[in-house]
Amino acid sequence: MSTYTELASIINSTDSISDKVIYDASHNQFTIVSDETVLKIIRALKDTIVVALVSGFSKTSYHVQDHVKYIKRIQTAKSPVSYVKFVARKLFPDNAAYTAKIAKIHESYKNKQALLDKLEALFELYYNVTKDSSTGPPKRAVTMNEAEKTLAELLA
Repeated sequence: MSTYTELASIINSTDSISDKVIYDASHNQFTIVSDETVLKIIRALKDTIVVALVSGFSKTSYHVQDHVKYIKRIQTAKSPVSYVKFVARKLFPDNAAYTAKIAKIHESYKNKQALLDKLEALFELYYNVTKDSSTGPPKRAVTMNEAEKTLAELLA
């Protein structure tokens, strides 16, 4: 499949990520959760790609290909929510990293205001994910027998 065909299929694909069923321990029930932040990030990545192409970047440029890579990884991740959280924490481990990244894109894209706006919106979405303190459903405690069995499997 050509790069152009892959790029077109990603940009034109539907923004559907299945709902997650999460066990809410505080209410002792299952709740259906749709993470709209993941969909917003995919949409922001697509918008950034389109504006970059319009701004003169080629479809093979690092800028375009890097954003395509992130879309593909989110779409194919076992848990898109976890992958987005991972990327967000990697991009912005603290407030200083966010401030530095925004300053850098202002300097790099000062002559391409539309692209600058899209990148700022994308980075703000990722930055807001790092502020989210929810980590998903609690992990199940492992018993001593299960831990010993797992250790035996690992050493085998």
